[in-house]
Amino acid sequence: MIFSLIIWYAVDQKTPGVIVLLWFFIFIEYYFFKFPRFLTAVMITIITQIVIIGYELQVRQLGEAVATQSGQPYYP
Repeated sequence: MIFSLIIWYAVDQKTPGVIVLLWFFIFIEYYFFKFPRFLTAVMITIITQIVIIGYELQVRQLGEAVATQSGQPYYP
């Protein structure tokens, strides 16, 4: 979650910067796939980042009303 906050706010919430920084963080995290004992933690980290950043970008693109129609609450 902390990496997601860094990704989101380091580029001042600009979509192209968020996507590039997300890619960069995931690229660095894939380095730790070499170490089997960290595999689960790395996968959880990557998936969590994608879910958090992806949902924020979805809300930005579709709007809060459409994104919350399924019952998923939106926390800014």
